[in-house]
Amino acid sequence: MLSRLNRRAGHYALLTLVWAGLFLPNLGGPSLWDIDEGNNAECAHEMYESGNFIVPTFNYKLRLDKPVLLYWLQALAYRACGSNEGAARLPSALASLLALWTTYELGRRLFGVFVAVLATLALASSVAFCAAGHFANPDALLNLCTLLSLWCFWNHYTCRGWWLLGAGAACGLGVLAKGPVALALPAATTFLFLLLRRELRRYLEPRLMGAALIFILVAVPWYVWVGVETKGEWLVGFFWKHNVQRAVGVLENHWGPFYYYALALIVGSMPWSVFLAPTLWYAFRREALAEGGERKTNAGKQFLLCWVAVWLVFFTAARTKLPNYILPIYPAMALLTASFLDDWRRGRIVVPTWLMPTSLTCLAVAGVGVGVGLLLAGDALPLALPGRRLPGLERGAWLGCVFLVGAAAGALCLRRGWRVGLIRSVAMSGIVFTAALAFWAVDLVDHFKAPRPLIQAMPRDQLFREVRVGAFGYFQPSLVFYSQREVHCPDNTVAALQFLRTPLPVYLFVGEETWKQMRTLAPPSFRLVARHADLYNGREILLVTNEPIN
Repeated sequence: MLSRLNRRAGHYALLTLVWAGLFLPNLGGPSLWDIDEGNNAECAHEMYESGNFIVPTFNYKLRLDKPVLLYWLQALAYRACGSNEGAARLPSALASLLALWTTYELGRRLFGVFVAVLATLALASSVAFCAAGHFANPDALLNLCTLLSLWCFWNHYTCRGWWLLGAGAACGLGVLAKGPVALALPAATTFLFLLLRRELRRYLEPRLMGAALIFILVAVPWYVWVGVETKGEWLVGFFWKHNVQRAVGVLENHWGPFYYYALALIVGSMPWSVFLAPTLWYAFRREALAEGGERKTNAGKQFLLCWVAVWLVFFTAARTKLPNYILPIYPAMALLTASFLDDWRRGRIVVPTWLMPTSLTCLAVAGVGVGVGLLLAGDALPLALPGRRLPGLERGAWLGCVFLVGAAAGALCLRRGWRVGLIRSVAMSGIVFTAALAFWAVDLVDHFKAPRPLIQAMPRDQLFREVRVGAFGYFQPSLVFYSQREVHCPDNTVAALQFLRTPLPVYLFVGEETWKQMRTLAPPSFRLVARHADLYNGREILLVTNEPIN
């Protein structure tokens, strides 16, 4: 199949078709995932409604968490598609498409056409990368900017020219998307690569000053402007709390052991992580044994290994940990994996006879794990295990069969000596699995989330009347997005009761246990509008109001 699509236009058409099948279906179907999607979508909505595209706010108060690029793109999407979930996620989906195209171009330059297409398919069908393309946060944008900056560097390294200017612009956009990490880690990657190759003199090139100037022109003006508008408050909050403190301390209880990102990479790269160990082993081994003739290819592998190492070491050392922090290494790992599989299918490397059967066995075990895990989560197996049960998830247990079928098909191809067939079997299992997750499986979880159903239980005309909305003892950011107004959050029971006595129509989100304690002190006219269990804390959430039944 891949050999017939031997032209760049055909490859782009194939990759775009795969992207459309994996990233567009059901993009706007699930309600916003709190807390990140709710925060980001509402912040962009407030920018769009107010026309102030400099100072980020959430719930009409200054928001310090992230820079502005995602909000700008979401506001554009709102203008084109309306303020909804699909528009909020559209920038991430489009950034994923551009990242696939860039990975393809980098793969062509590093290893050739087969590896370029296979790596891009592997990246598109990786669970973490596909999830990032469906998520309204800056990670997909940061991944794209990182990829563009390192692709420009590699083009400069191999071809010279003015590619460093493109790297400077990409780093500038990355800093607008996520912060200084978009400059620091690509710079560390290129420094380590040039250090290992004893070519640090390249940092003395005059074009580097041009790249620095482009970076400043792209990234700095907004930071200066927002600093002036907020009298430095945003700059201090963002750089100190959300950068320095995330590195040296644990924020929001996001911590993990030293092997956290190894596990995250294994899960996030499925199904391609079944080749993770041999990929890294043979990449290091061929680097160690490389001599003369394959200098360009070996330099490329060394570059990708530096890329992966910098991200893993940096975020392993950081105290705050989240799996999406290492998203920018997935393109590098996809290229290394595709290169390993290409070397194996061509007979350039000789692997032990047990290696590929073991990898396929791991794929089958992953399939069994997915099926059993969903059965346990859905409480369909009579096992008393700790953890919350989500009835209905057991209907997704068939997803594990996708990996089982892929492993069986791969084993049959291996027995017949058809190595390309094994690669195709894993690729198809990955595409089908991630497509099923995106199109169908997320809906199994979505109906457990409370904010959107509770807001929908409010009168339809509440957007056009003077209505106050509050939340006490319970809050999710998406409540603000769906109610399209400020959500007041009383600090204590006395303040909550004062809020309830407001003469205007009032709607209050409150936990069931909290409401039982407040009910005797609340105005007698209050009535229950709706109730819904919340996915995130497992409590029953009530919506109460002082408005009579119409």
